[in-house]
Amino acid sequence: MLPSRLAHAQATGSQGTGDSGPSRAGKLTKAPKLLNFKEVEAPYPESEKASERSAAVVLQIAISDKGDVQEVVVVQSAGPAFDTAAAESARKFKFEAAEVDGKPAPVKITFKYDFEFKEEIVNLGPQVNYSGEVLDASAGRKNRKPIPGIKIKVEREETDASGKKTLVTVAEAETDEEGYFEFEEIPPGTYAITVSGKNIATVTTEETIEPKKGLEVLYRVEPKAADGDAPEEITIEVIAPRIQKETTTVAIKTEEARKVPGTSGEALRVVQNLPGVGRAAFGSGALVVWGAAPQDTRVYLDGVRLPVLYHTGGFRATVNSDLVRAIELTPGGYGSEYGRGLGGLVTVDSRALRGDRFHGYAAADLIDASAMVEAPIGGKTRVAIAGRRSYLDDTLRFFSSEDVSEFVPIPSFWDAQLKIEHDLGENAKLSVIALTSNDRMRRVVTNPDPAQTISDERTTKFSRLIATYQQSFSDGSSVTVTPSVGVDDFGFVQRFGSTPSDQSIESKVLGTRAKWRGRVLKNLVVQTGLDLELSENSVRRRGSLALPPREGDVTVFGRPPTDVVNYDDWKVTLGNIAPYVQGDWELFGNKLHLVPGVRLDSFTVGGDKLYPTREGTEQRGFLRNDVVVEPRLSVRYQPNESLIFKAAYGRYHQSAVPEDLSPVFGNPNLGLGVASHYLAGVTYRMFEKTSAEVTAFTSQSEDLAARSPLPSPVVGEALSNTQRGRAYGGQVLLRQELFKGFFGWVSYSYIRSERKDREDAPWRLFDYDQTHVATLVASYELPLGFEVGGRLRYSTGFPRTPVVGAFYNARRDLYEPYFGAQNSIRIPAFVQADLRVSKRFKWDPFKLELYVDVQNITNQKNREDITYNYNYTKQNYITGLPTLAVAGARLEW
Repeated sequence: MLPSRLAHAQATGSQGTGDSGPSRAGKLTKAPKLLNFKEVEAPYPESEKASERSAAVVLQIAISDKGDVQEVVVVQSAGPAFDTAAAESARKFKFEAAEVDGKPAPVKITFKYDFEFKEEIVNLGPQVNYSGEVLDASAGRKNRKPIPGIKIKVEREETDASGKKTLVTVAEAETDEEGYFEFEEIPPGTYAITVSGKNIATVTTEETIEPKKGLEVLYRVEPKAADGDAPEEITIEVIAPRIQKETTTVAIKTEEARKVPGTSGEALRVVQNLPGVGRAAFGSGALVVWGAAPQDTRVYLDGVRLPVLYHTGGFRATVNSDLVRAIELTPGGYGSEYGRGLGGLVTVDSRALRGDRFHGYAAADLIDASAMVEAPIGGKTRVAIAGRRSYLDDTLRFFSSEDVSEFVPIPSFWDAQLKIEHDLGENAKLSVIALTSNDRMRRVVTNPDPAQTISDERTTKFSRLIATYQQSFSDGSSVTVTPSVGVDDFGFVQRFGSTPSDQSIESKVLGTRAKWRGRVLKNLVVQTGLDLELSENSVRRRGSLALPPREGDVTVFGRPPTDVVNYDDWKVTLGNIAPYVQGDWELFGNKLHLVPGVRLDSFTVGGDKLYPTREGTEQRGFLRNDVVVEPRLSVRYQPNESLIFKAAYGRYHQSAVPEDLSPVFGNPNLGLGVASHYLAGVTYRMFEKTSAEVTAFTSQSEDLAARSPLPSPVVGEALSNTQRGRAYGGQVLLRQELFKGFFGWVSYSYIRSERKDREDAPWRLFDYDQTHVATLVASYELPLGFEVGGRLRYSTGFPRTPVVGAFYNARRDLYEPYFGAQNSIRIPAFVQADLRVSKRFKWDPFKLELYVDVQNITNQKNREDITYNYNYTKQNYITGLPTLAVAGARLEW
């Protein structure tokens, strides 16, 4: 949309509708005539372009007997920006003087000044049927940086008399200073397009010229050296290397993600608001995707697995959003490149660093403070450093009169990232990422009786060092190799009175991911690679056999654990190597895509203890290997630009976690869990920026680890692979992408998730089941840099097992509960409304945003769990955070 200036003006007063006539009585014999409107016409105000609205300002203009403007008064306002523009233009008007009784005389007229915002249609002429632009991909989507001097070659395949096929050049052109190129009268047909230049890798693509239709394209190509302008936004989508065609995508952009109320400007937290994702219990930061357990959903950064995406509490991501190029959530049915998980998949891609100048930001709010700096070093190297530190645990008491930390865990966390990029030569690049994350959460529920005081302390630490080598070739193929090393450290200490239960896990992680992608046939793109991961884990645990509670345990919050305690320390090595291959077969003019794939997973599990340690006995270790074949298939059919049908199937396996392989607390012989995903859906694009999507799914899982039902299980069999699971449902998403300052979406998910702990047991609700989840998000840009947005969330409460009675245990001197049917009641439904208001300022090269993000604006007492008094005769609820107004500021340069 381009602004259109006034096409005509009306001087109504001079034609008999003026506010007043000349200063003396007489008859108007000649109306004043405006002579120079086109020369002094007011431009459409820059500050109002985002609104794209038409406006009219009514002015009273005093004209002298010489035709000069003496005075301009606004009598009907359209807003300060429009009023100022109209008045300044009117003061420059020059009229042919009016006449009263046949003589020049001063008059006043009423003048209507129209501002219109129109779509400007540029007629390129019927002879131009293939045109476009070439832009620098490293400059970001919002910044338009054209690349001049790029050669566009159009070739067509022809067969000679001998039957030999060759490519014949039809036309060639170069981009101008604006990156624009055009071809005239290219005959209809399919052509091979080559995009080349001295500063970019030579790439090829394919275009079809249709009869009596013009083709306009936009190519974004990645230069050999990143020297583009600073991007102001990053598109959250998976971007193909080296060249990308502009296509419609339903991915959420960072500019939208940061504006979602309740996220405090954290772009990666938008994943929690997407369809298919259940609301995590407050304080957990877990991802509950399509009814799968949080630990079954895998998170990858540049192909390297991270243990968690969010800090404890879910307030922030463990990776700085300003270093992220793309994030994608796949709830199920993903391809053969990834595995080792039974649930969903989250992939995060880091962005290319900017090499034009020094960039950065600094931000602070009620929750934390963060900053990043980014700069080039020489002509081939770029570096960025980012960090974050929270202080909500210290500041919350100043903003809330309630001691919310009594029941709701308030975390303390920090993280840091370093990324270095270096250009190695022709189309080759090496990048190194070092990141670390540290969380600590502690809460104490006091009681006059010290034996009833409860404390819970958890730590989560991890670090990764990731190197990525990328090489692209002139035929469009590419090679990527990503080795990585890391350390993880997780622990908890729980005390009920003076009895502690604690566990610590220290892990060393190694990994390598190598892949090749290229076109092997005209309509077939193949990706193949090797995915390797190895971890050495040292685990120590002491205390109750029932702590920490696991899915399927029947318990209530605050209930003292059994007095059966034990101790064990053990070592576990987990290894996995998986070659894979996946093809993208394009059929029927690229309308149908078949994507078959297969992954050959080899799981190796070894440990130092097969039996509990006993004095005088020799310990035995164990080592086993399981090789499984995992087929994958997805189908995508797009009969027209508005409609897309899709379906997918996948088979997945997951190894037991190290903490479950103890001969005392678990079972060293636990095998692989298995899951199958099935999904089908349709997407309909009603308008350019408005779409609706409906997806149905089901997943079946088996051989999951479950706790033994026996009060005294057989040694080494506290857990066993007896649990089965099933989840099914559907989701609907109606989305308006950013248009005229507005964006938002409405999503609803119906997800039913159930478990069967053993073959003879009945199906029950999964502990994380949330049958209904609905989200409404909306944001609108107001004039003068203001913006307002809202979010409304609803979700079914988590299942719980009711307490139907209690008895006094004289030996332990406490009351023990009787339970009803497992997971037969629920916590009340969760409902929360959030509001965000922001104001932006810009002083080139600085940009400042001030915002207030009010979470739980209605102070809803959302129930997070059920509690009971000492003898289980009274029931109460733990509630989440009250109204929390997070005020903050962010300065960019």
